[in-house]
Amino acid sequence: MSGDSGSRWGTCWSVAFVWFATHFGGGFASGRQLVDFYVKYGWYALFTPILSVGIIALVLWCAWQFAVRHGAYDYHSWSVRYFEPLGFLEPVFSMLIEAMYLIILLLATGVAFATGGTVLNHMLPHVPYHAGTVGLALLILSLTIWGSGTVRRAATVMSLLIIAGMLIIYSANLVVNFPRLLQVVREMPSANGGFWAALWQSVKYAALQCSLVGAYTAVADGLRTLREVNRTTALGFCVNAGMLTLASVGALLHYPVILSEKAPITYITQHGGGGALGVMLVSGIILLAVVSTGVGLIYGSARRITTWWSKRTGAPASRRVDVAASAVYVAASWCVASYGLIPLIAKGYAWVGMMSAPLIVAPILLVALWRGLRTARTPAVAAEG
Repeated sequence: MSGDSGSRWGTCWSVAFVWFATHFGGGFASGRQLVDFYVKYGWYALFTPILSVGIIALVLWCAWQFAVRHGAYDYHSWSVRYFEPLGFLEPVFSMLIEAMYLIILLLATGVAFATGGTVLNHMLPHVPYHAGTVGLALLILSLTIWGSGTVRRAATVMSLLIIAGMLIIYSANLVVNFPRLLQVVREMPSANGGFWAALWQSVKYAALQCSLVGAYTAVADGLRTLREVNRTTALGFCVNAGMLTLASVGALLHYPVILSEKAPITYITQHGGGGALGVMLVSGIILLAVVSTGVGLIYGSARRITTWWSKRTGAPASRRVDVAASAVYVAASWCVASYGLIPLIAKGYAWVGMMSAPLIVAPILLVALWRGLRTARTPAVAAEG
């Protein structure tokens, strides 16, 4: 009994780590995203990351609860059933979920390949850029064709390595520069619009992450009960909020100089006592970010295809179908990175970030609220369900 309880905790942790591993992309790893969304607004960066993760956690809790209750794990099946109460608007929101997910998939994974290829070329100058991106593509493909269990295990390993590396870099940075943090807080800089601008940016960041809801529901088939959903949400909130806040505060230590840095984590390492070990850790963390984001996003899309195939044929998808589904998305993302399409897709990426709050976050929360109110009024029906 205790062994089964331990394995259930392990599953909850693994799903929470998929959330972190997918969330931890190149923008997070380099620190640039943190500066743009949080640090540029001054001392508000002490708490706005927690607000962002709180919104993400609430949306994922609603999504996971529904996925586990109805057995709908690929994002298409999930969105069709989830938005059913909206009637004729259901196809609209289902298509929006699909379109936004695919835009983020192509850009985030494409950027991951480009970033990873560049980092590998710097670490190993004899490895050509395109050879590095192909190697990363094959690695991501190999981790997405064996099912959600493999994705969860890979995410757990990568998350633990990323967290260890970040703790080393940012803890050293905090120790060396702690007096500077006190000075920043005392001066209370709040540039670029003050509190409301900082609040809106934190909401936009959360909404952007929530557009990836399909990557998170795809691995929720390991959860059996709503209690495990609650546990996973709490664990994921602690991990993501803790690391996002640590990294944001670490960058805030160097405010305002950090605002102009293209790769803030490099500056933080150079001025935080990291030394040669810090430089190696930065490269390793960025590579892990590349793979972890790619695995989560590619698997979420591939699961949508394999589920469709299973319904069409009436039989479970074969390994060949798994490989083909993942390969299509890996190849498309690789082409985005290799043929200069990132600026074009980036326009769609900016649109997703702006529109996700009203078109994804708000509808998910409103439908969840409606279901909750209906359940409260009809407890007998809810008990039967």
